[in-house]
Amino acid sequence: MNVSILGEESIMEKDLPEHMYKNLKPSLKWNRQLNEETLKQGITKKEKIYHPMWIVKMLIIADRKPFPPKIKPNMAFIDAVSGYRGLFPNVPPITPTEVSDSKVRRAEITKQELLSKYIVDVQDKQINRNYILKKPRYEIKAIDLVYLPLWKVDVDTNFLTKTFIINGNTGESEELLLKLWNSTEWRL
Repeated sequence: MNVSILGEESIMEKDLPEHMYKNLKPSLKWNRQLNEETLKQGITKKEKIYHPMWIVKMLIIADRKPFPPKIKPNMAFIDAVSGYRGLFPNVPPITPTEVSDSKVRRAEITKQELLSKYIVDVQDKQINRNYILKKPRYEIKAIDLVYLPLWKVDVDTNFLTKTFIINGNTGESEELLLKLWNSTEWRL
């Protein structure tokens, strides 16, 4: 299956113990026997999964009579499973890649739902709050379904039994995504 990957997939399989250790709670790091090597030996299962995210490229057009309108490009993301949404601080690279169907998660939020509910919510709650009086107009330029590479790693050691979700681009923990997958908190 040919998919568009969000980011550059810079985290390799050999780097996982280091990133898992960095994402541990400080109280667990106090235990000197729990280190990267212990985590590496305790890995019971690891798989790379591709999580669906909608990205929306839009122009924010703020009218300023008698001056020409101020046009600002922006990019929003909507998690296609949980509905979690926000704005990108900078534009990430998107690369087409061939991946196995079994590793790609199915999007639960349709394009129609995205247009009717989620984009409007991002515009109202996250962009419009920057404009005090007159709210801007929006022009949607592109809507794409992209996939965020994630490492799902199950660890079982004497000190901890846990499932880590590690971002395949940054190495940061995506525990929030794991919690939101089973919740309807962000769904509209």
